[in-house]
Amino acid sequence: MSPWPSIENGRRGRLRQSGFTLIELMVALVIGLVIILGAGQLFLVGLQNFRQTEFLGNKQAALTFASEMLIRDIRRANVDASGTPKISFSDTELRIEIINNGDTNACSDGNKVVRVYRLSNTVVSASEGWSLDMGQNCNDAPSGSDFEPLVAGFAKDGFVSSETDEGSGIWVIRFTLLSNRDGDTDNIEFYATNRTAAVANIN
Repeated sequence: MSPWPSIENGRRGRLRQSGFTLIELMVALVIGLVIILGAGQLFLVGLQNFRQTEFLGNKQAALTFASEMLIRDIRRANVDASGTPKISFSDTELRIEIINNGDTNACSDGNKVVRVYRLSNTVVSASEGWSLDMGQNCNDAPSGSDFEPLVAGFAKDGFVSSETDEGSGIWVIRFTLLSNRDGDTDNIEFYATNRTAAVANIN
């Protein structure tokens, strides 16, 4: 018996190593397609979650910033001779009179500053909604050119305020914010108290 493989054995070996069959290729293509579709779906879900998280983060920042400014101004608002805070809300505008403590460069220290908070006249964008604008002026109410946007993310007519206890100077502020990019909203309510009126009421 010859130690070398015969020509016939070589032919059989080449036939066995001829490559993948059509069925094997089709199965491999299907598996690869399923993997690609699954990875694409995971990517889309992750991207949607990231955008929603970013949107909620922006809304939280808007709420915190706007509420802190309003609470600070209501807390230190001037009071008249009867002890009533000089705060008024009409036509979706909150007007507050304060004494300048160096935070308004346009007015001298100790002068009266009139601040008005209101929603923007037009929508910022479909996803950002309306913005809360603030205008201020020395001694008199601000005009149209004095207003600047503070934060966006509000729904239409999403800024409401009403005095709940006139003697104590307690105000309730209601925000209606966009909760997602589909136009759904969340209502948020918080209280702000004028400290001068509160102390006078205690005494």
